Amino acid sequence: MRPERWPFFYGWVIVGVAFVASGIGSGVAIWGPSVLLLPMTEELGWSRAEFFSAFLVRELIIGLAAPLVGPLYDTKHGPRVLALAGAVLLGVSMVFIKNVTDLWQFIVLFGVLGGIAELGGGFFISQALVPKWFIRKRGRALGVSIMGVGLGALVFPTAISLLIDSVGWRGAWLWFGVGVGIIAFALALLLRTTPEESGLLPDGVTTRASTQPGASATAEERSLTRREAVRTPAFWLLLAAFSLVGLGITGFQSNWHPFLVETGFGPAEASFGIAIYGLVSGLVRPGWGLLGERYPARYLLGGVSVATAVLIMVFLNVRGMAALVPVMFMAGFIMGGYLILRALLTANYFGRAHLGAVNSLFRPIVMGTGAAGPIIFGALYDLQGGYTLAFLTAALAWGASGVIVLLAKPPRPR
Repeated sequence: MRPERWPFFYGWVIVGVAFVASGIGSGVAIWGPSVLLLPMTEELGWSRAEFFSAFLVRELIIGLAAPLVGPLYDTKHGPRVLALAGAVLLGVSMVFIKNVTDLWQFIVLFGVLGGIAELGGGFFISQALVPKWFIRKRGRALGVSIMGVGLGALVFPTAISLLIDSVGWRGAWLWFGVGVGIIAFALALLLRTTPEESGLLPDGVTTRASTQPGASATAEERSLTRREAVRTPAFWLLLAAFSLVGLGITGFQSNWHPFLVETGFGPAEASFGIAIYGLVSGLVRPGWGLLGERYPARYLLGGVSVATAVLIMVFLNVRGMAALVPVMFMAGFIMGGYLILRALLTANYFGRAHLGAVNSLFRPIVMGTGAAGPIIFGALYDLQGGYTLAFLTAALAWGASGVIVLLAKPPRPR
């Protein structure tokens, strides 16, 4: 059915697609592999740093290719073609991981092919397409779409743990790949780039005149091209802030499960704690989106980042389920606001017309630090024999990011 014939605004279909795609993205990139880390390294004899080298390659592939792929998200058919190709490649590459015996094979399948596949889905859909369909309701739309990231934490650790128990880690990769590949392909068929290409307008308004007076921005907003964006101080400050969190979030969260297991929690207890985080972080995201519509996203994002730095230091001292449950609840509540506020702040600062192109300029360095996070944290673990120094590094990165965001004032109209 054509988008204009749906009984409700098709933008919410895009939100639904982004919701599930974000869950798959976080599940494949962080939560699933974090559970598979221990059985794979124990059987294959890899160190933590060696295991996470595949993550480094994956993030570098995404970062280097993003500036080339990003502008395609501003074209009529680009997002759908990228998503379809990415779904096939994602599923196939994950299925073949079940056969790996050497590290280079894992790096090629998870790092190289997985990185290329991720260019067509996950966070790219949420951050590049959803803001194109909404202006006035952008905060709540992004909030719902990025709820899917929490879905990944809620579903994948427990599901992968059950698969490992029943069919082993190799069989887990097989069914993991088949499941996400089929779902991602079906979702890709629903993608459309903008409401205008289907004769619609942002937010589901019926005519541009219907937004008058006082709300004409519902149909139009000022957008900056790539060249204009990089000439603003805000772009460079946000680049620095997002890059620091790339180091702090990927390295930190990818080590939650092994950290908890090594501090006395059983694998099921660790997965349960992460599931609490996933559930809470998903549920609170629409609320953060609504707050972002009412209050400056810059202040909210800065506060979330600084609060996360404090939370990480608390997390280091968690012992026993009585402490883990409230800490993971707070982690979900606080960290659940980050991705939605980051996407909202970027869209509000630079507009929707060239958002794919502008967003892609953040990717090389942000993905580079995100790639470095797991391998740096793995190396720090191997060096120290524990996670204290690694997690304190994450706390420092989050705190510095919060301060920088607060300094990033909106670009001035020319």
